[in-house]
Amino acid sequence: RCSVSKSKAKNGVQYFDAVTLGSKMGSIYPELKEEYKNNVTEYGEFLPEEFFVTHGNKFIEETIRQNDKQKMRKLFNTLNEIYDDGTNDTQSLIGVTILGTILSENPELLPNAEPYFGDVMKEPVTEIIKYLSSPRSKGAKMRLQNPPIYKPKTKKE
Repeated sequence: RCSVSKSKAKNGVQYFDAVTLGSKMGSIYPELKEEYKNNVTEYGEFLPEEFFVTHGNKFIEETIRQNDKQKMRKLFNTLNEIYDDGTNDTQSLIGVTILGTILSENPELLPNAEPYFGDVMKEPVTEIIKYLSSPRSKGAKMRLQNPPIYKPKTKKE
């Protein structure tokens, strides 16, 4: 179940968030539904970076590797839609954690994915991939692979 309606996002009333992205990936890849639930159960909330780095990216990478037109359209229609009407955090999640990581580590896959980048997503994601593929990105990659330790929100009394 998505937390944000498509019509409200298109009208600017709401914005797509990481929870919406995670649940939509569960619709595209049913194998991820259980991992999504486990993530929420384990952390008490959805931790998108942990979810995608640990589970989601390998499914997305495999879709890009197979380059099946129907699967690619389904994946990128979702990514483009959520990127276009998503929060900044959600755009960063798609641009850096998902596509930036996959395509900078597997540059041979970029020609498969690039034709599916939407107008809004194309330029920023291309720049992110270029940056993450360069030697300057060593520190950023280190933080992506070893993110800061999760600290649960403190309960106010």
